[in-house]
Amino acid sequence: MDFLPLPSTQLPTNTYAEVRQARSSQTLSSPPSFNRYIAGLPTELPIEVQSQLQLFLEALPEPSTIAQQVKATLIAQAGPIKPNSLPKPKPKDKPRPVLPPPVGEKLNVVSDRQEYDINTQVFVAEGNVVITYKKSELKADRVQLNTKTQEVVAEGNVFFKRGDQKIRGSKLTYNYSTVKGELLKASGAVDIGKLQNSEVSQSAADIAPNSITVSATGATNSSQGQVGRLGFIAERVMIDGDIWTAENLRVTNDPFTPPELQIVTSKATLTPTSPTQNRLDLESPTIIFDQGFSLPVPVNSITIDRFQRSAPALIAFDRIDRGGAFYQQTFDVIAQPNLSFQVSPQLLIQRAFTSQNGFSGLNIFGLVATLDGAFDDGSSLAARASLSGLNLYELDSILRANASYRLPVFGNYTLLTQYAFRDRVFNGSLGFQDVNNVFGPTLISPNYILGDSKISLSYQLSTQLIGALRSDLQPNTVGSLIRVQGAAVISRSFPLLRGEPLPAEKETGLRFSPQPIVPKLDAFLTAVGVSAYYSNGANQSVLYGTVGLAAEVGNFSKDFLDYTGLNVSYTQAFPSGQSPFFFDSVADTKSLTAGIVQQIYGPIRFGIQQSWSLVNGTLFDSVYSLEYARRTYSVVVRYNPQQGLGEFLIRISDFNWTRPPSNVTTIQDGLEQRN
Repeated sequence: MDFLPLPSTQLPTNTYAEVRQARSSQTLSSPPSFNRYIAGLPTELPIEVQSQLQLFLEALPEPSTIAQQVKATLIAQAGPIKPNSLPKPKPKDKPRPVLPPPVGEKLNVVSDRQEYDINTQVFVAEGNVVITYKKSELKADRVQLNTKTQEVVAEGNVFFKRGDQKIRGSKLTYNYSTVKGELLKASGAVDIGKLQNSEVSQSAADIAPNSITVSATGATNSSQGQVGRLGFIAERVMIDGDIWTAENLRVTNDPFTPPELQIVTSKATLTPTSPTQNRLDLESPTIIFDQGFSLPVPVNSITIDRFQRSAPALIAFDRIDRGGAFYQQTFDVIAQPNLSFQVSPQLLIQRAFTSQNGFSGLNIFGLVATLDGAFDDGSSLAARASLSGLNLYELDSILRANASYRLPVFGNYTLLTQYAFRDRVFNGSLGFQDVNNVFGPTLISPNYILGDSKISLSYQLSTQLIGALRSDLQPNTVGSLIRVQGAAVISRSFPLLRGEPLPAEKETGLRFSPQPIVPKLDAFLTAVGVSAYYSNGANQSVLYGTVGLAAEVGNFSKDFLDYTGLNVSYTQAFPSGQSPFFFDSVADTKSLTAGIVQQIYGPIRFGIQQSWSLVNGTLFDSVYSLEYARRTYSVVVRYNPQQGLGEFLIRISDFNWTRPPSNVTTIQDGLEQRN
């Protein structure tokens, strides 16, 4: 499957085509006024033809709409997707009136031959037809416009372009009055813009605490590893107002032939259900890898709206809460424009094999419920409850829950109000701590760049009621205190070296990476200040300083040892005072973090990220990853032995279902990083 080839920009030598009368007796008997119009103004079209062609080009939907259908099959979330069409008329509506062309908006029709029959009101252009209006362009071998029925038929090498979006086919039929039509043998390449790199496409190094790392895609920032165009082929695309249906649809994010990855479905229908929400129905969707191995997509209906959603299926590992490996399947329960509710039943596979009751006990099943809301004032609500078993008599030990409400305030500040029950906190050498309850607001600043210094600054202030295990009580017991905490972060990166990327071609820069890799060496400095005051009179203040290097070596195009990603950082903490809680105590005053992602052979890369406490010489965190990386997709397995967490992930460029949170809050530079 090829991307849509760019059409020839060569136009016929004549600026306007000859306008001739039809040879039929009807046209020859047309009124004298029309004959004079043709003879006197051969470079102009009749007003009714111009206005109707303009209506047609304005009503014809954006070529990108078909790509939005495809994008939805991959990521299950998007913004509002609306074809650029006029409202679908009611059965009793009259055809759209003929209006004079708007001043300043010129429509050009260039072709070898043009004819207009005023009796049948049919305009025909044949031979190298090019119709341009505003940012729209239609090319075909033959275009016929019936101004009475308001239907356009374009045949032979049909090419439609609006802006940067392009689509071609063998025949286009479209009635811009009823807003219905179809395109046969549709194909194209559609620019879909840039999406932020999700956590699914990052390496094990990216989830380690206290580090700035190199991602598995071979980039040190989240804007890399993106696909800008989708190529697609459909036997037929049918348009009925805002409802789009594609038959025998094949999609690829690979610009080369044969494609590494294809999404195949016999039928895809996109139906708007509200101004901000659409439903995509698929028949037997399948992902085909490298022209061979295929994997069915485990959903047939997808809601497309403003909400992030978990992957429809997940294989993961959680040693502490779920006894090891488990499988999760996600379903939509409520999918409203401003509200989303999902449930994800889990089968705790490893626990089932080790349990005395085998597959018959309630403790081999888990459940995750997720609620998201988005409101017109810009605020949002997110809540998540996780059950590591279904024996409700043990609810206090199997339930973890959190909820947050975000509200924009003071322009670009955020007021975040959070509640967490049995928050699972990982704090370096101290390991895991369960925080029974956390509730309170946090005011978060935007990220500021200080003048021309390239130094970034952000800060936050929080007041929280916390119930957790306390070190100031004897014996150590759970107690509640109010904590007032302020924090500020400043950072600066220094590009030291830059190499040259290889050309963005199949066997060079894009062999194993979605974008050519730029060899580089960067240094970075970070300073974090955190001060906390507790209602029992205690206080704790810490200044963290981090210095580090991050590098990428090689271009990831040769078969052997052509890519190495390295990072190393040192963090020094200067504490004053002591927290009465265990979970937010200063665990490691001197720590070293280092990681490497190394190509082994071909698309296979191995990654390891580790953090050591230099005070007691212990390794307190590490993550291992093994990746099969391709230009259009990758498969990643990663495992954290200290936290007892692991995952099996499939990345399809940047079009991913959201990776579900791991139910772990890490302490990074004295601040809780809650999901």
